[in-house]
Amino acid sequence: MDTKFVDGLYDRLEGELLELGSNIEFYPRRLAAISGALKELKAHVVRSGFLSDLEEVMFFKFVKPRFYMLYIYEVELFNLISGVPVGTDDMIRDYYLSELNFIKRFYSLHSFLYDYYSREEEVMDDTFFLRRNLDPLLPDVAGIGVIGICDDGFSTNQDYNFAKFRALEKLQGYILERIRLIYVRPEPVIPDALLLTGKLKWTDEKIKLVELAYGIFLSGSLNNGKLEIAEVVHWLEQSLNVDLGVAYRKFISIGRRKNVSYTKYLDEMRNKIVGYISEKNKYVPKSFKA
Repeated sequence: MDTKFVDGLYDRLEGELLELGSNIEFYPRRLAAISGALKELKAHVVRSGFLSDLEEVMFFKFVKPRFYMLYIYEVELFNLISGVPVGTDDMIRDYYLSELNFIKRFYSLHSFLYDYYSREEEVMDDTFFLRRNLDPLLPDVAGIGVIGICDDGFSTNQDYNFAKFRALEKLQGYILERIRLIYVRPEPVIPDALLLTGKLKWTDEKIKLVELAYGIFLSGSLNNGKLEIAEVVHWLEQSLNVDLGVAYRKFISIGRRKNVSYTKYLDEMRNKIVGYISEKNKYVPKSFKA
């Protein structure tokens, strides 16, 4: 399996989704983009195959679910948003809570498998993620159908469920955030213009914040690494009152640096911290130094 191809395909898909934005009117185009990437991924697997059983297991346990969860998440999110009632904050809160209960029930119904997924167990990987062991009579083998990818040659017993677990974890985070927003400011009695003046604002170059976003994402420092770069970018945009535009394009420019470090901003931060500590230590008596 060509990991460079897979990583490039995912990065390109991520860039497309960031460009489309999260507005519900772009839902069909977002699904089309994800479906197209999945078909490319399948064609690559059919063409190249795998060098070993372990490589095949790793693909269907981690790689395919990483792509497929995006499709499942879009479908689940569309259904969630479409069902939000027109009414009071309490009605909306109760609706979101019922959806959280639905997710919890799904985890309970698949408790053994979800525990296997959460603990990153390996003992049944061959049964779950090798295509030759596929049992078409098992429920949820393919799950929701993406035409052209959920057929023979690109499905295993549990890659769909692993993708759905990831998608539901992401959806659960979205729902919890919507519930939190209900209570943050239920009645906007203070004008938005006044509220904004008290917010933190990013005042440096945007490309530096993109570098920081990818550093946080790739280090897996948030939600045990179970989130996507778009979520990190959105969080930073909301927290720091900044529009990063298409962050992926800025990251591409970082990767094209010739005479400057890929981590220029992070290197600058490191130097500032080291300089600050060194300067402070000049004035600390030796008897107090560890």
